[in-house]
Amino acid sequence: MAEVYRRGRVWWVRFRAGGHHVRRSARTERKSEAQTFLLRLLEEHAAKARDEQPQHTYADAVERFFAEASVKPRTKATYRSNDKACRATLGTLTLADINRRAIAEHISARKQAGVTDATIRRDLAFLSSLFSMATRWEWVDTNPVTAISKRSLKESRPRTRFLTRAEFAALKRAAPDFLKPMLVLAVETGMRREELLGLTVRAIDLERREIHLDKTKTNAPRRVPLVDTAVVTVESLLNAPNRPLSPYVFCKADGSRYVDPKKGFASALKASGIKDFRWHDLRHTFASWWVQGGGDLYRLSRVLGHSTLQMSARYGHLRTDDLHDELRTLAQKRSQERQKEAAKPTDGHSNALNLLKKNGAPGTIRTSDPQIRSLMLYPAELRARIAFRRGGGNSPSDCGAQAAFDRYR
Repeated sequence: MAEVYRRGRVWWVRFRAGGHHVRRSARTERKSEAQTFLLRLLEEHAAKARDEQPQHTYADAVERFFAEASVKPRTKATYRSNDKACRATLGTLTLADINRRAIAEHISARKQAGVTDATIRRDLAFLSSLFSMATRWEWVDTNPVTAISKRSLKESRPRTRFLTRAEFAALKRAAPDFLKPMLVLAVETGMRREELLGLTVRAIDLERREIHLDKTKTNAPRRVPLVDTAVVTVESLLNAPNRPLSPYVFCKADGSRYVDPKKGFASALKASGIKDFRWHDLRHTFASWWVQGGGDLYRLSRVLGHSTLQMSARYGHLRTDDLHDELRTLAQKRSQERQKEAAKPTDGHSNALNLLKKNGAPGTIRTSDPQIRSLMLYPAELRARIAFRRGGGNSPSDCGAQAAFDRYR
């Protein structure tokens, strides 16, 4: 006999099929949902008895996905969050019922809830991974997420918030003593928080002035060079008189490592008056200082451990020295061209006469008033006109006429 029953706050179902007792958790605190779950299971077992393809549910696929998928712990935690959001709209459906329309309804519901486009994209990425695994299990034939257009879901701009050197100095002054060396190494090496806090003493090579990282976000080991400030900071930590015996560079009094110094970091930000700043922005600060100092993006990607050069290209807008140099070169070129144009030989007589006419010289005065044409009123202009009419070339009269014209202007 099929029935539903409760164990604690969760409802379970049980029934007999094929001579075996079947017990399954409905994963719900509502009896109605458990009854629906029971009916679906009965239909699936009836389909198996008829040699038909069983209808696998979203919940079944998710359970098997997390049991078999080889993903990083942080990625799995993100997928858990995405699964929680998807269950609200897709949790009662079978995989066969999750099509373009169902996914579009999920996107619409998330938008109405005020969720950003970037978060919805993460939901779709999880669903795509889920259905890719389901096709491998032969539970479905196609991946419906691949048919969804993401043009309407704009990806968020990459965050490039960084500190100026004055802001970092203020943050360091406000930080507690245990946090100060962490901040220094963060902005001098560009390491991620987990790479920094999990740094071991064996990973440091002071002779080569390098840090060898085996465990990274991309699972690719890399070497991080150390500048003088970083070397001094590391030596001060390792040679501290009261340092406990610990394999970690940053350790507590009992030798254990720091996991997330968020309280000390938050208090330092508040005391220094710095807003809209996260721990990962220290990595952005390192990259920004690198580019502003003239470092190239290829070497920056190697130090940061970026999988592609495109990830480092976000900092390219901070390098403006080459733009200033190019503009300075163009300005000098234009200046030289103007100087060459001015140095070309010209007919001094015709050029000066044209200037006189353009500026209203006596040769263009149209009046019969003898007072205006009097030498007492315009002696310089009249002398210039008389001199130019003589056409003296480079004669002293021409020089005098040019001087008279210059005084008039």
